[in-house]
Amino acid sequence: MADEEKAAAMVSYFTVTPTLVRGRPVYIQFSNHRELKTDNAPAQQTAAAQAALQAAQSFIPGGMGVGGLTVGVGGMAGMGATALIGAASPNPVPTQGQPNSVLRVIVENLIYPVTLDVLHQIFSKFGAVLRIVTFTKSGTFQALIQFADAASAAQAKTSLDGQNIYNACCTLRIDYSKLETLNVKYNNDKSRDYTRPELPAGDGQPSLEQAMGLDRWGHNLHPYQVGNPGIMPTPFTPSSISSSVAAAAGVAGFAPSQLYVPGGLTGSIPLAGTIPNLSAASAAARLAGLQQAGSVLLVSNLNTEMVTPDALFTLFGVYGDVHRVKILFAKKDNALIQMAEPHQANTAMQHLNNLRVWGKNIRVTLSKHNQVQLPKEGQPDAGLTKDFTSSPLHRFKKPGSKNFLNIYPPSDTLHLSNIPASTTEEELIDLFTSTGGAVQAFKFFAKDRKMALLKMSSTEEAVHSLIKMHNYQLSGSNHLKVSFSKGQIS
Repeated sequence: MADEEKAAAMVSYFTVTPTLVRGRPVYIQFSNHRELKTDNAPAQQTAAAQAALQAAQSFIPGGMGVGGLTVGVGGMAGMGATALIGAASPNPVPTQGQPNSVLRVIVENLIYPVTLDVLHQIFSKFGAVLRIVTFTKSGTFQALIQFADAASAAQAKTSLDGQNIYNACCTLRIDYSKLETLNVKYNNDKSRDYTRPELPAGDGQPSLEQAMGLDRWGHNLHPYQVGNPGIMPTPFTPSSISSSVAAAAGVAGFAPSQLYVPGGLTGSIPLAGTIPNLSAASAAARLAGLQQAGSVLLVSNLNTEMVTPDALFTLFGVYGDVHRVKILFAKKDNALIQMAEPHQANTAMQHLNNLRVWGKNIRVTLSKHNQVQLPKEGQPDAGLTKDFTSSPLHRFKKPGSKNFLNIYPPSDTLHLSNIPASTTEEELIDLFTSTGGAVQAFKFFAKDRKMALLKMSSTEEAVHSLIKMHNYQLSGSNHLKVSFSKGQIS
């Protein structure tokens, strides 16, 4: 290099911006050599060195002034001014901490749900995301995210590490994965290969076509076209993402004061680092798609003999606060459900899509509607539309509620709470048997008889029991609370 300052600038640049040369990552660090002597070197080695230098020059922004290789400069303690440029082997095996295109993401303080689509929305701001795999390890939600190149992964890591997806929670901890590439076999809500939309969904998982959800009239329910294979809609709007992540991801158009999180938490986390802003046109284009994601769900294949707005309010209320329900007059096996927040709509869709309710597997997708319209005054409705906005039965209206930490998929085991001391096991079993199912097991909590676990003979029976028994009045001041349980009765 021409001098030490430019050598340091070059090393610093490539440290935060890994680069591929002919498909191989390039690593640059300071060498132990003070200078390069090429007088006696074979012509082939000299040519190779010159080629490596030219490759490095092509990636470095102007102003660093890379000079010849045969330059000797002293004076910098502990390191010389000669940068060592090395290309990786054809099949390198990156270890943790080495820059590569695959990031490992750990989400700490997980209060609100974080889905694969949310991660794609955030991380795709930094480059093309090829694959995502999500999983839970040691009780912690984690994800592996593969970018098209290492430079995009490095930029995402630098900008997002330590930031909160929502204010005061869902903190991202990011490092490099040991994996060089991700092998995705299924496209569903747990894993996604955006380069291979034809992959199957796997047993019991919604496929891309199901999640994309054309309605029975052939209308696209989501804010993208079917011609964009593999790209899933985000259930979030920019206003529900924390200001720090929004700023880091370059989401323009919202001032920090306009950003909020579900439940009304306010405040923002200062951004540690910044990245180049998106162009106005690019930001506007991205926001146009993001703003279309809403809080309204379309539920189809309902049992018309059993469905009511109150029943749907109770079932979907397990996963978020239901504001409005409308059973369609002309298609009574279809209903629109408006949730309080987009992420609650997504959570309900994840857990309830394809669930068997009243003898039929219901289908839950995002609706193209932004809200559920109430009937005009005097307009006949036959009780098919109901406004629950002010209902006292919302589970998540209190910010920081423990209910956010106890969201589980439907199962045959129910969690009961708010049980009065005078209520016996036999009384509760009789109540749940009266819903039409068979109680297989029952157990009070050892340290708190206000809570119990109750197992029905099937998940479908548990769903019916929850719909009928949640908020059932057991005494003058005690209304039974019913939800799906994480654990089983041992």
